[in-house]
Amino acid sequence: MSSKKKYKVIVIGLPKTGTSTLAVMLRMLNYTVTGPDIQYTFGDAVYLDKTFNYYDGFQDYPWCFEWQRFLKCENAKFIVLKREKESWLKSFYESYGKDKEGYLSYPYMGILKETNNRDKFLNYYDRYYNIANDYAKKSPNRFLFLSLKTFEWKDLCDFLDEKPPTNLLGGKVKKPHINKKNYKKDKSRFTYKSKRKLQSLIGKHYWNRTITFLRKNGIVK
Repeated sequence: MSSKKKYKVIVIGLPKTGTSTLAVMLRMLNYTVTGPDIQYTFGDAVYLDKTFNYYDGFQDYPWCFEWQRFLKCENAKFIVLKREKESWLKSFYESYGKDKEGYLSYPYMGILKETNNRDKFLNYYDRYYNIANDYAKKSPNRFLFLSLKTFEWKDLCDFLDEKPPTNLLGGKVKKPHINKKNYKKDKSRFTYKSKRKLQSLIGKHYWNRTITFLRKNGIVK
């Protein structure tokens, strides 16, 4: 598989800002999307460059922290995805990885996930998006700012020069709403275990293609 899209799309958005929903929307536009890449070893530049050449879209760990590495790529575009700061922090504490340094993004954020570090995380959030704002001022045509609650297909498609996706009957596709927190609550269900087993059998790429097709046609949420 190799990249065939006009643009490389990197999502600048901390985990728990709606990156999973945006990844599904990109897949519905036939982008190959990677992230979070749990197999990535912090500092492995070879892995980053090789993976960047392979995929069209990049979200979550490590891409949301490594996006500046690809600014010189002329066909790269950047989507800055945000959510209300307090809402983000609550979701981050409750459903993103383990406590202390046990969460995936710790090598980049470097803050122990403890209740007394609340202000440190909020300050990190501000610094993170201020950097994106500064770069966007220099290259406004390459950056799109989206809000988790309000962005729609038109915002995304206009930015990427894409037509909105349609289902098998030619109808409009609804914006998906991916809630991993609720999905993880179903781990004990047979359906969840079956999905995990099927994914391991057919591979992540074909699994994503199958789920994307089903979502576009309203068969699954």
